[in-house]
Amino acid sequence: MIKAAKMDLSDISNELSFMLFILRDVQELDEKRIREYTSNMKWDSFLQLTLHHRVYPIVYLKLNQIRSSFIPADIMETLRYHYNSNIIKMMQLTKEMNNICVKLSDTGIRTILLKGPILAIQLYGDMSHRTSKDLDILIDADDVERAEEVLIQLGYEAEDKHSLNHNWKEKLHHISFRHNEYSVQVEIHWRLNPNSSDSHSFDRLWRRRNKVLILNQEFHCLGNEDLLYYLCDHGARHAWFRLRWLMDIDRLMPNIDSGKMHDYFREYGGQSFTGQAFILASNLLDAKIPYSLHQLTNNKKTLRLAKTSLFFIKKIVKLNPVPEKSVVWKYFRYTLSLMTGRQRARYLLNHLEPNVQDMSLLPLYKPLHFLYFPLRPFLWFWRHIINN
Repeated sequence: MIKAAKMDLSDISNELSFMLFILRDVQELDEKRIREYTSNMKWDSFLQLTLHHRVYPIVYLKLNQIRSSFIPADIMETLRYHYNSNIIKMMQLTKEMNNICVKLSDTGIRTILLKGPILAIQLYGDMSHRTSKDLDILIDADDVERAEEVLIQLGYEAEDKHSLNHNWKEKLHHISFRHNEYSVQVEIHWRLNPNSSDSHSFDRLWRRRNKVLILNQEFHCLGNEDLLYYLCDHGARHAWFRLRWLMDIDRLMPNIDSGKMHDYFREYGGQSFTGQAFILASNLLDAKIPYSLHQLTNNKKTLRLAKTSLFFIKKIVKLNPVPEKSVVWKYFRYTLSLMTGRQRARYLLNHLEPNVQDMSLLPLYKPLHFLYFPLRPFLWFWRHIINN
């Protein structure tokens, strides 16, 4: 195991530096270092960071273990509250995950769980150590309509009018559902990400899947190499603006078969955003990179991507579902820099076509749908700039 090339972290705040110090995988936190950090600590900012980056479960557990007198009691109490609330949320998600997967299985639909409680068990060994706001379930594209019927029977409602668009399966890679009574959100995926090709077919992912047991119930999840690709791609598309995603990479890295990963890259690509994740995880969380994969970090594009995403990590910004006004253009340029030439052309072409959001913002009779094409730039500008 080795470390990636050093990045300049001199302008990171004391609060973020302390949080990174806590998150690094060390057995015991040095009391002397804690005293140094906390002597000039803005505790409200520190708390805001831990909540924004969704890392408060690990922060609470580590600080509670050392019971340092340098940590204010009210900060610990707030962290404890959020930690306990997360346990309740994860238990609720687990119950719904089991209910939904059983119903889908009874209908003959195979499921691969992408995140949620399963990922917490996979990477941390305990569902209370990671946060999740929803369930992400990958299924075969041919099963999407049947899965939608099952969710509706269970009391879920689609959050957008995807069916308005005749080619919604080609333009989207998932649809979201919400159960208003349970306040649970479920995303049904039929591709790993917006740019996935047919080579990432569900059948191939199914053959490489892993299994996780929760209360004697078997669930299916991505194999380690598929999971690394998925998590790195997901984190990169969101500019790693939450450190929780980098912690996932740090936890997954020791389980990766380097030989299989090299074969994986040759077939699917992804070296640039995987190398970006390795550089960030190494510099921020002291992650150790397998020696046979260190060349992923020795690339100008990869290093440039890592430096650009560091901007979004240091600031508390919201990039999903739409970026804040203050960073929208910087994020747009970053998104384009992630893509290959072909992906960039497809991305721009896709954004020239009308989508569900356009149709919801300005409903037109079907014979007038051709007007969405010339109106598309104005509708996009209204949604992303004026109405954000």
